[in-house]
Amino acid sequence: MQLVSTDYPDIIGVALIPMIISVFAIALPLLLQTISRIDDKYGSTKLVDTFRKEPICNWYIVTLIVAIAFYVIWMLQLPRVFDFGVLNWFIENSAVICVAVATIALVIQTITTVNLTYTYYHPLKLFKRLKRKHNRSKKNRKRYFVSISNILFYSIQKNDEDLSRELLEFYFDVFITYRKNKEGQIIEYPQEYYDSIFAANELLSQREKRTISHFNDGTLFELLLDEYQHTIISPKTYKFIWICLLQVSHYNRDGFVMAYWRKAHQLFNLFLKPAEKEYDERFNIINQDEISKREKERESFLEFHYALGGLLMYLKKYKLLGEMVYWTNQEPPKYVLVPERMEEVIKRYMEVSKKGGYISPVYYEQRYPFPNISGVKADGIIQMWVKRYLSMLFLRQYTLQSYYIHSNPLNMPTPPDGLSEMKHWNDELDSLNYFVEEYQKDRKILKAFDLKDLYDEKWFEQNQKEKPVDLISKLRKDINEKFEDRKLNQEIDIDIFNEFKGKTTKILTNTFDFYYQLFSGNIDANYKSIFIGGRYQVMEKAGFVANQEMAYMNSDSIVAEGVALEFGNISINVLALMSPKKYLLKEEDIFKAIDKLNLDSKDNVIVAIGVNMSYFSMLNIPGLTLEGKNWSYNQIKIISINNQMNDLVRQSFFVLKKSDLPAIVYNEVSEKIITKFKLQKIDDSKFIYANILDLNKPDNQAIKDDILNVNTEDLSKLVLVCVGINTEIRYKPDTNCIQLKIFSQFEDRGTVNILSDVQSILGK
Repeated sequence: MQLVSTDYPDIIGVALIPMIISVFAIALPLLLQTISRIDDKYGSTKLVDTFRKEPICNWYIVTLIVAIAFYVIWMLQLPRVFDFGVLNWFIENSAVICVAVATIALVIQTITTVNLTYTYYHPLKLFKRLKRKHNRSKKNRKRYFVSISNILFYSIQKNDEDLSRELLEFYFDVFITYRKNKEGQIIEYPQEYYDSIFAANELLSQREKRTISHFNDGTLFELLLDEYQHTIISPKTYKFIWICLLQVSHYNRDGFVMAYWRKAHQLFNLFLKPAEKEYDERFNIINQDEISKREKERESFLEFHYALGGLLMYLKKYKLLGEMVYWTNQEPPKYVLVPERMEEVIKRYMEVSKKGGYISPVYYEQRYPFPNISGVKADGIIQMWVKRYLSMLFLRQYTLQSYYIHSNPLNMPTPPDGLSEMKHWNDELDSLNYFVEEYQKDRKILKAFDLKDLYDEKWFEQNQKEKPVDLISKLRKDINEKFEDRKLNQEIDIDIFNEFKGKTTKILTNTFDFYYQLFSGNIDANYKSIFIGGRYQVMEKAGFVANQEMAYMNSDSIVAEGVALEFGNISINVLALMSPKKYLLKEEDIFKAIDKLNLDSKDNVIVAIGVNMSYFSMLNIPGLTLEGKNWSYNQIKIISINNQMNDLVRQSFFVLKKSDLPAIVYNEVSEKIITKFKLQKIDDSKFIYANILDLNKPDNQAIKDDILNVNTEDLSKLVLVCVGINTEIRYKPDTNCIQLKIFSQFEDRGTVNILSDVQSILGK
């Protein structure tokens, strides 16, 4: 202890202080220079950040700061204030002890920092260090993954195959770990996973192809194709794979596309097979949800690769496509990403426009964007190229061999059952025929697809095969024959028929109820009548069957609406038949004229036909009120009928006694009509009848013959829609009634009455 006290100045001045100064003046700048060289070596600020956040680096800086702080404390030579007995010596020499300890720690930290620097300069050692930290850490796993990604980029740029092998093993472990225990789930990876693959794919696409490389076989794509853990590819992952394929296509790296195709073929063939059916003791399928889920997964996978074919057609990569569509790893050959039967080609072709039109107008544009294609027509253009690819697959069927007795690659599908579906197929066959004929005449494209023999028309005859145009024409003929037969013979749908009856009842009862306030009189003698019957209308049968060729709007309600409209127009004619006293007045004189009539609110009523009562309400006419839906004027009830169709009575106020209001009577339809049209009663209170007669039925031939007397068109595809009523409107012929019609300078002619002309006749 005495020696330390004696040599105190020498220890500080010769050993400790120079050591601290040298570290601060020399080692720290070297450390900063090292950090900048990490950026130069790897071209990544992410690794610089990772180095700076290393605990060793942080402790090194902390130790340096502490050493400087202890040095400053020593320089101050602060005296001991209290007596600590045996500890007095340690307290009096505490400054030098702290400086000494800090200096030793600084030296140790300098050595460990140098070792850390060496690790960061050695890519393989650095990767192993970051890999350990990534696997152990939960909080900073993303930072370590991004840093490792930069080492991957370095290995690609430097063609370091040993390092690449280690990195790829790490990547596979990371992706497999992420998918662990997620069987049957749709997987979206963290964004840094996608970003890493994208950047690596860009570097691989730019560098020249090496004879031997871990990246030659599309390994990066394989990371996203789960072959063993049975997870489901998410839409985001499909979109990312599509972008990566666009990326390699931009650099004309066809080998990468082919490598991906082989991986996709293997995945679909071995690991995306249809789910096997499981049965209970009654042979009922008990795993239908699993089957449907797998089928949906398979369909998404196939759709992606048909879109890829359309993309390569658009990019004119015919040689690559020719290699892809014939690639297989089995004997006899099995093709899983392209059709093996013509039936599949046709059905796939028919589905393209459905998804692009029925599901979403931007379906393909959002999922499978093509380079340099955008705007309102983008989706249609993408659809066209997918169809062109399928057209080449149509021609490819001619080169496939039949390895089984009942296998014929050219067998066309059976036409669909639905009328709308048959119409859709018929329309789509036009474009298929156009594309097939176009490509059959293009020797260059045929050669790329190994179809050059199809250029010679004699080849089909020599090989006893029907020409493509004949195959398509034959299918079109089958569709048209089935279409016509289905239109003639399909039955009227019972659900649509019941809907027709329900809507007819609702429409007519609502109409009768609406007019009932006008026809609320009670007339049993001395009356005249207007009779309003039903309607029997010929219509397309397709609107009343389950399989419709197109959407038929209001086919089940249009006849009832016509009957209701006719009832409304004819029934209010009774007001004109009452021979009312007519006055043509300006609108501002209407209610003044009513005042002049001296009406009694108990005995009289006002009927407004085709008058906008809300307009008069805005004029703030005293006495005009609305309570709920009921209008009145000075407590005189106003029956408002919103009917602008009848020129005789519209825009008029009719004034009469309540006892003179017309009456409505619902009569039975004649038995003769019921029998003739086989009418069914659908309302007992108002005697409403309805039916739909199929004019192609033999038992309706008599009605068909009657209609043919006035109609020369073919009635076999038509029906007779029947709505039967026998409604009577009764009115008193000697009624005293006044009509106050609103003058319109655009419609009315003649002299406009003045107020003094208006005289009441209601008291007579």
